[in-house]
Amino acid sequence: MNDLLLTIISFLVVLGPLVLIHEFGHFIAARMIGVTVLEFGLGFPPRALTLFESKGTKFTLNWLPIGGFVRPLGEDFVKPVGPEATEKDRAAFEAYQQELDELGQKAGKTKSLMEAGPWQRIWFMSAGAIFNFAAAFLILTASSMIGQPGPAVVVLTTIPGSPAADAGLKLQDIITAVNGTPVRTVDELNAAIPAPVDGVASEITLTIQREDQTFDVKVPPTTRMLAGRAVGVWVQETAEGSPAALVLQLGDVILKADDQTATNTDNFKAYIDSMAGKEVTLTVLRDGEEQQIKITPRENPPDGEGKLGVVIATLEYNTTYGYSISDATGGPIVNLPLGEAISNGANSTVNLMRQIAYAPIAIIRGEVKGEEGRMISPIGIAQVSKQVIQGSSGDSTPYRILNFIAVISIALGVTNLLPFPGLDGGRILFVIFELIRGKPVNPEREGMVHLIGIMLLLALVAVLAVNDILHPIGPIIAP
Repeated sequence: MNDLLLTIISFLVVLGPLVLIHEFGHFIAARMIGVTVLEFGLGFPPRALTLFESKGTKFTLNWLPIGGFVRPLGEDFVKPVGPEATEKDRAAFEAYQQELDELGQKAGKTKSLMEAGPWQRIWFMSAGAIFNFAAAFLILTASSMIGQPGPAVVVLTTIPGSPAADAGLKLQDIITAVNGTPVRTVDELNAAIPAPVDGVASEITLTIQREDQTFDVKVPPTTRMLAGRAVGVWVQETAEGSPAALVLQLGDVILKADDQTATNTDNFKAYIDSMAGKEVTLTVLRDGEEQQIKITPRENPPDGEGKLGVVIATLEYNTTYGYSISDATGGPIVNLPLGEAISNGANSTVNLMRQIAYAPIAIIRGEVKGEEGRMISPIGIAQVSKQVIQGSSGDSTPYRILNFIAVISIALGVTNLLPFPGLDGGRILFVIFELIRGKPVNPEREGMVHLIGIMLLLALVAVLAVNDILHPIGPIIAP
């Protein structure tokens, strides 16, 4: 399928329904508090066409595909209007209602948003985000019931000449059982290994899942020291265009930098930083063999990247059998019953809300770097959506797509609650101010503030969209 077409489809599949859910939340809330809805719009104006009309509400499609809106009586797009404009809209709506009466159809009463109480307006303005959170909960619950990979123990590497290496263990092998006892975490695996008898360890049988194959391997304990390697660092990811991307691969184990042993990430990074601009020889273990690799750390790396442009983690070996393992996902598919799925869906929703709400703070503190901290436009979301859809093509369940949609739904809800003019959170802020001072802000003044906010948001989206087009988001979803 053409990449552009797949990107467009991905955008429609992921973001389109979530915007619809968000605006449907506002629409339902307006109906609940008796507020007249003049327009339900997908996309931002200018209007492209009117899809249909129901009970005086126009359902429209608009040219800017970056969101949506519900326009109640008393608002223009997403900002309040003055009494004169409100009464003009009211007269037009009541004239239409009169036509419905004459045709024998039920006509409702008109009520502007400003005629609703402050708490009713807060409910209306927050309902979109609440519906997004509820949708994420339902999606995550469904994903848990349909099935998704459980926790797994994955092999990172083996020491050359060790029993684990001789048994043929490879990078990304999943260990599902030890001596017939199922294991899902490193702690469970360690607990399943028999304790040494008189100081002598016993042979273990590991059940290995490798792609679509499952088989057993016997791993005896070592009878000698394994080259003294107890620790190292392993390569998890490299940044595009970085020095590391040219010479290092996923799963490489860095043993030394020049003559400095890489005992952990901190001492390795400190040495590399001290060698900026100078060539360094890395001793790397790859596919069971040691290699000498030349690399030159950058003096001025891009923001969010280190001198090499590599993501590494400290590696610890089991020196009895010679393997290094880690907790991961990718285990056998787990289908949770309804009760557990609801609990898992609720916990996952709350955790994601916390993570997304904390993200801006993490970016400011420098805790999130590189692509992870990049702001993206709807075009960027479409690019990531395409990656998710492509990466999930071989999955036995749609868990990856469902979980991604849930993340975007929560992000959409959290973003709209930010206290910025033009967003739902900014409008709620004005209602809170009204509750504190005892009377509302002049609608024209509030409308001007929101209009400025909307213009700034549109400008930001335009800048981000250009950046996403010129610098497409690199691979961030594992296939």
